[in-house]
Amino acid sequence: MKKSVCAAVALVWLLACGTAASAAAAETATEQPSEAIHTTVEPTQRQSKRVAVIPLIDRTGGWLSKRGAARLMDRMDQEFHIPLNETMHWVEFVNEDEAAEALREALSAQGRKQTPELAARDAAKTLDADLVLFMVMERCYQHIFHSFWWDGETYIESAAALTVYGYDRRHDRLIRVPASRFERTDYHPAYEAEELAMEALDEALREAHAKDAIFPLAENEAPAPKSAAGNTEMKKGEL
Repeated sequence: MKKSVCAAVALVWLLACGTAASAAAAETATEQPSEAIHTTVEPTQRQSKRVAVIPLIDRTGGWLSKRGAARLMDRMDQEFHIPLNETMHWVEFVNEDEAAEALREALSAQGRKQTPELAARDAAKTLDADLVLFMVMERCYQHIFHSFWWDGETYIESAAALTVYGYDRRHDRLIRVPASRFERTDYHPAYEAEELAMEALDEALREAHAKDAIFPLAENEAPAPKSAAGNTEMKKGEL
């Protein structure tokens, strides 16, 4: 009988010791936090290009209509149309007023002898822009008249001349591309001065290779424009 009681007491004591040891181990585990696992997430490497398309500068003395100026600016904007850009944010377009003010300050700093393409480069620095582009409309006029001879035909004399200026930071390239059109012939709407101005702008934009400043969007796929040498002319002139 005594042996049974002793065995029972011993069993209870062993169970109590085991419970205390388990509690101590659990408390120790709680006091020692597990080692943190650090993970590194690589940031996205895409960086938006900044483009400043400055409003048209009209030097025609009132010959260019507001509608004609708006059409020319729409054509400039179309040159940099990028599908899904509002979602992907490949290109950020600088506010027009801010860009125009930066150009005015750069031109003013040059004094009386102004070089617009150099002013574009200075404006690009101020705006932190990858491309600055603008056009100066230098001449735009038309005269429509009727023949006094027997045929009574209507004739037109029209002309348009403009220059696209800018700076391409990707290739450290100044842009200066003049283009012009002149017609003196039987009247047709296609020969009106503002239509000729649109044709001249198309030509100037092709020669300027302005899109090469941002396209292709990957930096390692951006060869220098083939005709870059023709667009870096440094001739000074009054703006």
